[in-house]
This record gives sequence, structure tokens and C-alpha cells, in this order.
Amino acid sequence: MIGKKKVVAPPPDQSMKDLARRGPHKVDRGDLGIVGLAGQVFAPRTGTDLPAIAFGHAWLRDSAAYRDLMFHLASWGIVVAAPDSERGPLASDIELATDLRAALTVVQSVRLGTSDAITVDPEKVGLVGHGFGAAAAVRAASAEALLGRPQIPVKALIPLFPAPTTATLLPAAESVTAPTLIVAGAGEIDSMAGNALVLAQTVGGDVVLRTLPGGDSKGLLERFSPKSLIGINGAERKLHAAVRAQVTGFLLHRLTGDERYAAFSDPEVAMGGLLVVDPATQRRADVDHFAQLLGVAPFDAAAEPPADERDTKGLPAAR
Repeated sequence: MIGKKKVVAPPPDQSMKDLARRGPHKVDRGDLGIVGLAGQVFAPRTGTDLPAIAFGHAWLRDSAAYRDLMFHLASWGIVVAAPDSERGPLASDIELATDLRAALTVVQSVRLGTSDAITVDPEKVGLVGHGFGAAAAVRAASAEALLGRPQIPVKALIPLFPAPTTATLLPAAESVTAPTLIVAGAGEIDSMAGNALVLAQTVGGDVVLRTLPGGDSKGLLERFSPKSLIGINGAERKLHAAVRAQVTGFLLHRLTGDERYAAFSDPEVAMGGLLVVDPATQRRADVDHFAQLLGVAPFDAAAEPPADERDTKGLPAAR
């Protein structure tokens, strides 16, 4: 029988273990400064028509906090460009989003590597961001023009532990059509620090929301120390492994069409300790985020006294 060979996908948990390890490619690092944009580029040492992403950093951070993550993605054949703009306390997600689009334009149009032999397929590009950078990635994936720079069609969007920025973020998210994977800490999906739930309910494309029990945004950040010399990057080890596997699997499926990793795009598949959340069935917190910060408990309808036990002002009747 003539036809495509059926792809046999490994179990999702096995894929998580495999993709948490370094891939088969040797990796080179470059500097975006050569094209007038501060930041880094990580790329496989060889390859043509490769997939690529632009990566947005968290607030008050830069690409140095994600060196191992970006190196890991490049080892699996994915070019990563990470601009280092907007690092101050008054950073703008729109400015960073504009630079993410600029970074994608660079890797799409410039030959990479010492021999200029590495090329990116313009049809295989995506966006990834962490925290504040996740908001920038959402804006970069949206249909809106950003400071005169038009939309670049992308095939994948991954906000990692996304953080709220301005009131115009969610309207921009509505115009996103790229398949989206959102990864967040289970306790941060609807809080002062995280807006994963409302983002998942707003983006226009297919969305997968997975949470890490006990995980938080800070656990992804890499920190240089003497231990870095022996391969310990300072991030929370299990969280970092889970995130790099999730990002790698989703990008390999969405950007390259590798069906061995289709489970990473399935909104009903839990894997490697990550839980799946259906945004359509989730209710947002009854207490606003500022009240949560002050420790105010959410309203509990079950605790409300029956109408006949309240006085005429709606307060519980005296007993």
C-alpha cells in the first residue's frame, strides 16, 4: 500500500523526558548588535529552512536569564532571537513587541552562522515570552501595527507565566490567531502577578492552558553563580525541565509539523506532572487582584445566610 508512513508517537510522559534533554544539534551563539538590535541569537550549527522564534524577557531582566533555555531550543533545531531592549522599570510591552517583530524579520532575512549557511523558513516562525515578555509576545502576534511595524504571521505563540500589563493587552489578544500554549503556575493563573486564565479565554486562536502545581514565574529565571560552571543554571530544576520540554514539543509540532509531538497541542492531554485547564469552565476570582493582595477572601455563596435570616438591610439577623 502506497502512502504516508504512519507516525508512531511516544507516550506524552516519555516525550517530556526526551525533550527535557539536549537535542542532537551543536549550537552557536551570535549577537543581534551586528544588525543594530541589542540581544542574542542561538542557532543550530548547520541547517537550512529552519524554524525560528523571537523570545521576550521578563520585567527588569534580559536574555541572559534564559541562556540555557535558548541553547536547549537551538539544540533541537530551532533558531532563537532574543532582543535585550526594555529592561528598565518603566518598560513598554509595545516597544518590546516591536523589537520581537524586528528580531523575527532579521532571522527570516539574514543568513546565519560563520559560513552564512544557516537559513530560516519564513513560514516556520513563532513567538515565546516570559512574564512581561509574554505580554509583549502576545502583542507581537496580534494583528495590530506596532509603532509602524506591521504584523508578522506566526504559527505558534507561547506565553510562559504571563503577567498583566496595560488595559489594551486583552483587546490585542483577541486578534491573535496563532495556536497558543500557555504555561503557568497553578496558583498564578488569575492573580496580581499572572493573567493566564483571562488570556486563555481571550486569544482568538486554538489555546492550550497547562499549569504546574507549586510552580511560579521566578522559578524559570536562570542566575549566574559558581555552580554555573558545572552546568547548574540557578533556575528551579524540575520547573525548568518541564518548561523547556513543553516549549520544545509545542514548537516542533506547530512549526515543523512533526506529528510525534501532537500531544503538546492537545488541550486535553496532561503530561509530566503538568495539569490541563479548560478555560471555558473556569470562573475568574470574585475578589479583585488588589483585594487578593490585601488578603481578602473570595466571596463564598454557600456561606451567605438565607434571606429569612437577614434583617431588612440585608445583614445577618441578630441571634
